[in-house]
Amino acid sequence: MRQMVDELKEKPQDKKTDDRLEEHSMSRKQRRAYKKQKLLETTEGMSDSEKRKYLLYYYKERIIFAVIALIAIIVISRTLYKNSRPTVLSYVVINCADQFNFNADAIDQYAKDIGKFDGYQLHGDTNVYAKKEEYSQEYEYNPNSQKYIAFQTMATADYYDVVITNMEGAVYCGNIDIFYPLDTYLDEAHYNKIKDRIVILKNMDQKDSQLAIDVSDVPFIKSLRLGYDDVYIGFAGDTERNHVAVNDFIDYLFP
Repeated sequence: MRQMVDELKEKPQDKKTDDRLEEHSMSRKQRRAYKKQKLLETTEGMSDSEKRKYLLYYYKERIIFAVIALIAIIVISRTLYKNSRPTVLSYVVINCADQFNFNADAIDQYAKDIGKFDGYQLHGDTNVYAKKEEYSQEYEYNPNSQKYIAFQTMATADYYDVVITNMEGAVYCGNIDIFYPLDTYLDEAHYNKIKDRIVILKNMDQKDSQLAIDVSDVPFIKSLRLGYDDVYIGFAGDTERNHVAVNDFIDYLFP
């Protein structure tokens, strides 16, 4: 086979040029028939094995392109399908002590327990940090301000359903009005479930407001392995989907 391919490579270049010129004057149908005839002439006398090897060599670029195209179609199709599925929960953890130790499996189990795992998607972010010594500075003097801006943009765009944080992060969220006031955000049934756990924080106007829920002693929250013992949740999204996700989450934490 190698000898055969080498011989093909050694054919005079002017012959190839003549072939191209001849093909250029043909219609598409004629060109296909011409190429087919040339292929038959070239492979005449070859064994079946040699023909297969030659065809693989002859069509290698088309085969490679077809494989790449097929892979691209599969990847794009899977991505479109995944993004089209409803979101059961979009959460963010602030000040997670160790992202590698965070128990994301517990979130998966939560979705399974409420019957919203298969056919649904989960969104989680454990890479947000809010340190008082940083966010209390003016943004132009804070080298880490960009990450705060990114978090605020996502939060105010109703991307997150539930914010999980320690007190430092809760104070930060209260100060920039990330959390919605619980007394106006929750319906009566869900408000009654958490009213004894409400934490009062200062909002952007420095007024006291019911902004967070103390969940430090809840077994599910402990299973997340956040790296701190004081744990609070607040709600940053105000769309219908956000409210459904929040209500499901409260019902799970406080059945």
